[in-house]
Amino acid sequence: MTAAPPGPDEVADVYSDAGMRLWLRLSGPHLHGGNEDATVALAARAEAFGLRPGGRIVEIASALGAPSRYLARRFLATVLCVDGDLRMHRAARTAAEAEGLWLRCLPLLSRTERLPLADAGCDAAWSQDALCHMDKPAVVGEVARVLRPGALFAFTDFIARAPLTAEERATLADLWAFPSLLRVAEYVRLLDDSGFEVLLAEDRTTAILPRTGARPPDEEPWQRDFVGRYGEEEAARQYARIGTWRGLL
Repeated sequence: MTAAPPGPDEVADVYSDAGMRLWLRLSGPHLHGGNEDATVALAARAEAFGLRPGGRIVEIASALGAPSRYLARRFLATVLCVDGDLRMHRAARTAAEAEGLWLRCLPLLSRTERLPLADAGCDAAWSQDALCHMDKPAVVGEVARVLRPGALFAFTDFIARAPLTAEERATLADLWAFPSLLRVAEYVRLLDDSGFEVLLAEDRTTAILPRTGARPPDEEPWQRDFVGRYGEEEAARQYARIGTWRGLL
């Protein structure tokens, strides 16, 4: 079952200041469950299937821009960084300037369901764990529109490994602004229907699971500081959100 995609305010709440501080703590600036290793792994698969140096890559929901900077370096590419959150763009711009990549990591403030790009103007598309917040058919259709013929779309996203209960779907919508989660076969069908030839579709959950139970040595003082910054109620809300995600994973 698919609900209406969340509005900007609902998604922004997931990535509030407190939420971002906690998520950065857990996953680093790449903001993915697999940390930067997930970016490296996806890039390796993209390269194996034909992504070559140079060209223009559109990144769907670029967030803090760590993957886009990695792509700019690894593939000598210009990355069009599409995100609807101005705070993300500001932070990404600062980091790109510090790394000397501001001319190749170009921010585009936009909803991903309506890309402000010409038809067939991009050499590749990229996204990591972000389509979960979106109207997936609309976004996949837009990606197909802006890619040149034969271009590669490399992405990861959270998936449903089993049918979700109504309660689980409601929890994901409320805590994480996920309108829906697709199973791998459903994603393959969506891509097929949008004109893509699916070269690889794999479940990478086991690559993430070993990280979820680790407890760093400074956890207790860090948590005390977190509560001091945001208060017990907000800290409890954020940790409940992370706990729900880990439980479902």
